[in-house]
Amino acid sequence: MDDQTLTLFVGAIFVTAFLMSQVLIMPSMSSSKEDRKRLKQRFEQALSGQDVEHQSIVKVRALDKLPKFLRTIESWPFMRSLSILLEHAGKEALAYKFVLLNLLLALAGSAFVWITYQQLLGALATALFILIVPIIWLRKQRTKYLDEFEEQLPEALEMMSRSLRTGYPFIQTLKIIATEMDGPVSKEFGIIFEELNYGREVDIAFALMIDRVPSMSLSAMATAILIQRETGGNLSEVLLNISGILRARFKLQRTVKTLSAEGVFSAWVLCAIPFFMFLMFNLIDPHHFDALYEHPSGYKIFYIVGVLEVIAIFWIRKIITIDV
Repeated sequence: MDDQTLTLFVGAIFVTAFLMSQVLIMPSMSSSKEDRKRLKQRFEQALSGQDVEHQSIVKVRALDKLPKFLRTIESWPFMRSLSILLEHAGKEALAYKFVLLNLLLALAGSAFVWITYQQLLGALATALFILIVPIIWLRKQRTKYLDEFEEQLPEALEMMSRSLRTGYPFIQTLKIIATEMDGPVSKEFGIIFEELNYGREVDIAFALMIDRVPSMSLSAMATAILIQRETGGNLSEVLLNISGILRARFKLQRTVKTLSAEGVFSAWVLCAIPFFMFLMFNLIDPHHFDALYEHPSGYKIFYIVGVLEVIAIFWIRKIITIDV
């Protein structure tokens, strides 16, 4: 196996392992994107047509403390998208700090590769890898944060229901959740409590909360609360019913995820077989693929197989992804 073939083989294994890892981090607690977008649009109407900052007052106050040039950097479109991703991942760091840290790490890594191996392509590949990995990590953290929030939400709704029954006002129940619970629910309900204390309207505060946590369960809860505030009724009973529904949905989703675990394992096996067989044939007989290497179209076959492998990975992901 020559150096070009070895490089191609190692690169193909890396790409396959990366794509297959995406199969394992599928959101287990959220429904389809179309459903989330449809519910989110209801709350975006609360922000449209109003002179409202599409960020929480807490974050706006933090940005106001920054120098002018840093506020300008934070307002760039790319930085705004990164800031939203950081919020969805439950991270409090500002986008410019995240970018600066990763640029320094990428510069240090590429400099090390250049000094050690004197390879410009390797240094550029190292810098690109260091810049991409944190974004992938943030996306995984976003999925984990959302799953943990939705898992805690039924308990939070039950606590709100009990607090309302004992006579606490609605806003005070939000503070109770922020104080008594921990994790994403405590953080998000603490933010919305501060938003309401600063004078935000309830519908706008919930719209901003859903923008930070794009959860269909949270959208359903907020919709029920806003309807109850307009039409009246027993909010405690409504929240208790929603909690029961979310618990049943959570149980069903966990069951589906457990049953689909066999499909995920089968996907790993099917996608790893071509590379395993290629490696085994080379170990048994190093000259087994010489005819393929020497043929003018030999490497084209490698590329075609690689493209088909990627298509198969995405197709298998689509098959084993079940929205509940």
